[in-house]
Amino acid sequence: MDPITKYLNSVAYKFPKGYPDMNNDQDVKLLMSLVENLVDKNIILKESSEDYDNTIKRALNVEEIPRSKNKYPFPGKGGSTFNITVKSDDMLTFKALYGVAPPKKGETEGQTKGVGNGEIALYWLYNFSDSSVEVSEGRAGDDPDLYFNGIGVEVKAYGKPVIGLGRFGADKENLGLLSVIFGINALSKALGGEGTKRTVNPTNFKGSDLVPALQQVLDLEDIDDLPGLARRYPIFKTILDNIKVVNSSLNDPTNAVDAAVAMSFELLDSKLGRKPGDGGFLADVEGNGDVKFYGIDLKKLRTSDNLLDNFGSKQSSLYLNFGALFG
Repeated sequence: MDPITKYLNSVAYKFPKGYPDMNNDQDVKLLMSLVENLVDKNIILKESSEDYDNTIKRALNVEEIPRSKNKYPFPGKGGSTFNITVKSDDMLTFKALYGVAPPKKGETEGQTKGVGNGEIALYWLYNFSDSSVEVSEGRAGDDPDLYFNGIGVEVKAYGKPVIGLGRFGADKENLGLLSVIFGINALSKALGGEGTKRTVNPTNFKGSDLVPALQQVLDLEDIDDLPGLARRYPIFKTILDNIKVVNSSLNDPTNAVDAAVAMSFELLDSKLGRKPGDGGFLADVEGNGDVKFYGIDLKKLRTSDNLLDNFGSKQSSLYLNFGALFG
């Protein structure tokens, strides 16, 4: 089935006859409104959404997907954080789909690890309801898990405000900056300086650890004869070159706190800017039907006074306290 036909079938219930009657002015008006919304919101029509539909049919053992009996809100791009609770008459289907995932591409059985708990259930809850939300999957590349009217929605199932964002090893540039920062920190400690009190490295640190580590970078830069030492000794030239890279990448910060915030934001912007994207949402979906949609506002994140205390990395995976920063 081609994407346009699939889309028309998905909205057919909105028309009194079950299809748009082109001789009926009201039907034509409604159809044009739906098409305009499709274009304005940049809704992605994909053949691959059939994977989700077929997965639902198999999970429920039905030929026709049942509809949600209720409407659920979605504010649109740039909306604030909000909560929903799945209504009791939708819970049976929601729970049946909560742990379900589609098979790998090209297969008809089994489940892929690329789709986590709650994603199929949330897709069903909105896409098969009268919530005025068209939902499509976005599993390609750096796409978010779902698109709600073209707006990215990344789905997690943590049930708590501190949520992991995944590994950042592919972010070579920022990983390199962290290696320089914590490398200079380790050198300072070895030479009798203060550095951080804990043992930290680019894959395991708290946001607050960046402040003393970057203070060592700034202090080392202030050594009066560092340029002279760099001309005489290759090791000092390497250190000076690395300091210049850090300063340039962080827009020449004047103090360690500003530098730490800038470094933190670079890491988070790289992640959240792609999935779900600025103005999108991270949906924390619980099996009991409680769903919290955290509205992603990168400007708010960048200017937050609490960023460093609510961010870090464990075993190469970034984590963020969404409740404290976007709640």
